[in-house]
Amino acid sequence: MTRQNVFQQLVKLKNRMRDLMRFQVVIDLIMIYAFLRTVLSGTTVNLFGTVLTQNSAMVVTFLIAIIDLCFTQIRKNYRNAGRNLIGHLGGQLSEDEILVIRQFERY
Repeated sequence: MTRQNVFQQLVKLKNRMRDLMRFQVVIDLIMIYAFLRTVLSGTTVNLFGTVLTQNSAMVVTFLIAIIDLCFTQIRKNYRNAGRNLIGHLGGQLSEDEILVIRQFERY
């Protein structure tokens, strides 16, 4: 791969990580909402417009937590791939490359 291709792949990966992080924040908020609704309700829970028993609502909350953990693992894999791409850049870095690397490290 050429240096320009590696840089383009790093930019794409950075954008994916940014979008994934935003989506994960939404999933986290949904998980917190579901957990609080389940814990604070009685034997029946109105969760996302559906009436569930408390046990079923806890299962739904648990499944949302599993989805959140999967997104965390995907971000970890993206981070490892990005570090590998940064290693391929090596040598003298341009200002654009330094900027993208700093943005990547933020995610």
